[in-house]
This record gives sequence, C-alpha cells and structure tokens, in this order.
Amino acid sequence: MPRSSTGRGRPRLESTDQRIIQAALELLRLKGPAAMNIDSVAARSGVARTTIYRRYRSRDELMRTTMEHLVDPAPLPPELPVREKLRWVLDRISDILENRIGPGGTAAVIANSDPDFTSALRARFASRLGTLTDLVNADVAEGRLEADVDADTLLGLLIGAYLAEVLRFGSPRHGWADRVLELLTPAVTPP
Repeated sequence: MPRSSTGRGRPRLESTDQRIIQAALELLRLKGPAAMNIDSVAARSGVARTTIYRRYRSRDELMRTTMEHLVDPAPLPPELPVREKLRWVLDRISDILENRIGPGGTAAVIANSDPDFTSALRARFASRLGTLTDLVNADVAEGRLEADVDADTLLGLLIGAYLAEVLRFGSPRHGWADRVLELLTPAVTPP
C-alpha cells in the first residue's frame, strides 16, 4: 500500500487520503458545500475525525484540497475543428457540473449560499476559462470563427445551454449536445 511520510509519527496511507477526498466530493455533489464538514466527511469515509484533522486543520483547508479535484486539467486540443472544440467544451461542462461539483455544488454556486465556496470555485475555474478564452480568440484571429464572436459570451452560451437543459429535463436528453452544436456552429463560423 503506498505511503507518504509527514516527518513524525506513522506514515500516511494514500488510500486514507483518497477516502477522505472521495467522501468530501460525494457530499459536495449530493448536498452542496454546507454538508462538507469534518464530521460528515468522517462519517461518510469511515476515517476518524482525528485522522482527518491531522491532514486538514480546518474545513476550509479540506475544501481547498477538494477543489483541486474538481477541474479536469486536460487541455483542449487546439487543432480540433470548431464544432469538435465546442463539443469538447460541452462535454467538460457536463462532466464538471454533473460529476464533479454535482447538483449540490451547482445549486450552491447559483444561490451563492456559501460565498467562500463560490469564490474558491470561480478562482479555480478562472485559469481554465482563461485558456479556453484564449483559444476562442485565436480561432477568431485565424478566421475559423466570425470576427465579432466574443469568447466570454460563447462560453456563457454553452454553460447556459447545459443549465437550461438540466433545469427543464433533469438531465441532458439523448442527442442534446448535437442539437446545440447544429444550432450554434453555423452562427459563430464564417460561411
């Protein structure tokens, strides 16, 4: 079993760290950030509170560490055609909102019920969205997108389309992404 050393005491088991983070992510997805506290993480993970406190001094520290697991670090391949890039973004939006922060975390962000969580999540997404904005702007500069396409608005449309689909139907319907791309791609690409 892999172990990591902290200097004093027994070495840490990586499996214990994984159980803690997995429990924190599950609570976030299902119930939102308010449910993610040391007691509930201990109960869900089966790891003693004292063990969790040895790793994380506070809920905020646990939250910051958990945030590192929310955003997929995989970069968007810049050589993809525009439609496939838009599909890639829709797939990432779906994954993040469904599987990573889940309905509980999404609701907390929309309602701003936990301002610290909302700020931390926005900060976490800032660099990823900045990279996507740069790629959209590069596609505009190279003529693959219409000259008047605003990168932030385009990304907002994709996020909004996903949220609207979930609000109306509970989850994205079969073929939904294809229908969004059929409507949006001709509007943002040159004839």
